[in-house]
Amino acid sequence: MGQAILGRGFRKEDEANGAAAVIVSEKLVRQFWPGEDPLGRRLEIHTTQKSPQGFDSMGTFDHRSVAARGREVFQVVGVVPDVKMVFAMEEARPAIYFPMGTADYGQPSLRGVTLMMRAGGSDVTGAVRREISAMDANLTPFDARSMPEQIDQLMFLVRLAMKIHDTIGVFGLILASVGLAGVTAYSVSRRGREIGIRIALGAGRGDVLRLVMHEGMVLVGAGTVIGLAGAWGSTRRLSSIIAAIATATSASTSDPLLVVGAPLLLAGLALAACYLPARRSTRIDPVVALRQE
Repeated sequence: MGQAILGRGFRKEDEANGAAAVIVSEKLVRQFWPGEDPLGRRLEIHTTQKSPQGFDSMGTFDHRSVAARGREVFQVVGVVPDVKMVFAMEEARPAIYFPMGTADYGQPSLRGVTLMMRAGGSDVTGAVRREISAMDANLTPFDARSMPEQIDQLMFLVRLAMKIHDTIGVFGLILASVGLAGVTAYSVSRRGREIGIRIALGAGRGDVLRLVMHEGMVLVGAGTVIGLAGAWGSTRRLSSIIAAIATATSASTSDPLLVVGAPLLLAGLALAACYLPARRSTRIDPVVALRQE
């Protein structure tokens, strides 16, 4: 894997001689040998009758999912960092890695091999297909993709959920703006006499406009403060998940445009929602308002 932090990787003799050598992950070491040197330790693995069902689609071994039947003893020769096998936000599982020759290729669950390579050029996938075909015409690379394509497929549901959340947020913003406009209009209609008296006593149209707008913006300011506090608290509680999603989607967890832009957008829509009812309040005829009361 090229990421060993202790010990060594697999050698050709491990393949040729069928040596009982395995490489384990850090989490498995912490689980079985906390604070001890795992190198040279022996690991007894129980397998099922048909196939080692502990293997998953990524080629690692989950020691918890096998049933006790056959017993094989392996020696730990290396330790590698934990790997999140499918989703970036999931917790890494204890893993055991075997040499290619040790795997039972007669079983359907182990007929596929995942190859990861780093290379330059635009047609890396095509080059891999041609190289494998040149090695053995019977080998068929059936799912050759670049790493960005692989990540896009794995993160499809996450991206879809993010788009749905964005859509819900937009509808919520629209509903909040409409509700604020309705509350402001209702307040103006209920305070017609007060506004009429203010105008009769010499208040200008601008004074009335600022009065109504100020009350609307107080509501918006209070809601913004509460919303930012809630966002800050939830972000801290979900920081690990958010960081993992941001890494997988190449997004930022501290985008200043988002932090500043969201309150500014809310304030702009709130101003527009309050302006129309506030402007109508400046047209109140004090004589008509007092007569109606």
